Amino acid sequence: MIHQTNFQHNDNEKDTRLALSVLELVPKLVSRLHADVPITNDTSEGENALRAVSELRATPGQLTLLRILVEHERCMMQELAEHLAVAPSTATAMVKRLLTQGYIERSRDDTDWRTVWVKPTEAGRQAVATYDHFRLEALQYRLAQLSEAERLSLIAALPALRHLIDV
Repeated sequence: MIHQTNFQHNDNEKDTRLALSVLELVPKLVSRLHADVPITNDTSEGENALRAVSELRATPGQLTLLRILVEHERCMMQELAEHLAVAPSTATAMVKRLLTQGYIERSRDDTDWRTVWVKPTEAGRQAVATYDHFRLEALQYRLAQLSEAERLSLIAALPALRHLIDV
């Protein structure tokens, strides 16, 4: 019985170490990829989308909000707050800033004037697409620095990572 208890204890330790490693590494990887997206203040026509991404990078929450709107096409303010897991007043402040920047637009519902819909503008969609393009390039560059064995290990881990999201 003691042997089985030690075995279970070791499994719990391993699980704890694994959990702590995932909690440490995933945010660092996301942060590194976010930092790899170029920043520019160039206002030439060809750089407008990249400039928009640079403005949005100031607060990661704005990019998250905009991505939610692009994915859902439009949201009511309460839905948006729920997707972001923030108070409605926080979502409202974020929406106001993105409205000012021209990345989203707000409108009242046709049947219930109390309902406010928020949706991305074309500039907002383009900013998300540009950010995603550069983020993908950054990850591809980093993956290319890994050995073939390291890349195969990541490929092998993908189903388990997907399962972690689903449970």
